[in-house]
Amino acid sequence: MSMKKVALVGYGYWGKNHLRTLKEIDSCKVSYVCDPALENDEDRSGLAFTRDYNRVLNDNSLDGVIIVTPTKTHYSLAKEFLRSGKHVFVEKPLTTRSFESKELCTLADKEGKCLMVGEIFRFNPAVIFMKSFINAGELGDLRYIESRRVGLGPVRNDVSVLWDLATHDVYISNLLVGASPDFISCMSISHNGRLDDIVCMNMNYPSLNMLSTVYANWEHPIKERLMIIGGTKKAIRFDDVQPSEKIAIYERGVDYQPATGDFGEFQAAIRGGGITLPNLKLKQPLEEELKHFLECFDDPSRCRSSGWVGFETVKVLEAAEKSILMGGIRVKNL
Repeated sequence: MSMKKVALVGYGYWGKNHLRTLKEIDSCKVSYVCDPALENDEDRSGLAFTRDYNRVLNDNSLDGVIIVTPTKTHYSLAKEFLRSGKHVFVEKPLTTRSFESKELCTLADKEGKCLMVGEIFRFNPAVIFMKSFINAGELGDLRYIESRRVGLGPVRNDVSVLWDLATHDVYISNLLVGASPDFISCMSISHNGRLDDIVCMNMNYPSLNMLSTVYANWEHPIKERLMIIGGTKKAIRFDDVQPSEKIAIYERGVDYQPATGDFGEFQAAIRGGGITLPNLKLKQPLEEELKHFLECFDDPSRCRSSGWVGFETVKVLEAAEKSILMGGIRVKNL
């Protein structure tokens, strides 16, 4: 792959992780790091640190831009950089309004540029394994997904816990199911007076007779990144906090059979079984994600985490917000 010249816009906690990772990719040259919070403009070993994003915007030698800024800025920044002829990577969520996401996707298609959203778990080896396991029919028909994403901070001041933490579980659920939910219901609570700290969300996929539930809380004293995916044959436990054995496969479940007698009666058989711990080859998801972004410069259509994918995530989050405002009632995913 030929050398790609990129700029990093946003140099906060996660932006620093991006820069550190980009420097390790041989096919990438970082020309700028841009953030208005930088104390001054300076050149560090050929890498320009600048507060002026117009330097990045007007540099036609750049191939792409990685945007790691507060969510409310994603739409305007991505729009300008796409219009300037650059490929654009935007950290999740793509925007906070679905019509803005759709507009960005349409613009990227028109310009022939890659618009990629940072849904990093799409590049996590454990999630890739689960998707392949499900596609191979090993799990049987999906019945439920249960997610817990909790911990003591970091507490964001630009978006709620729904748009920060629960976003991951929305797109992972859609990836594993292979579809977006038809209905969403959600309840939340705020202790800071402005943004929700705790959220409980249900995503219903009625055509598949499947429910995905999410609990996210950034006030929780114990860090958990846990998903249980249940099927008619087996179930998977994905514990991302574990350093090595992140996946466990359970050959356990419930089998239903019709019973003789009154209409609608059934018999439930509890099925026991062993636990398998598959050996996964662990890779760094952020590195894999950024490498994929660079590869998509030559063919944006191959992007696994395109803007259109991010658009589907934003629609679900938008419906969840609507449900919260309406007291937790079920809202159709439009």
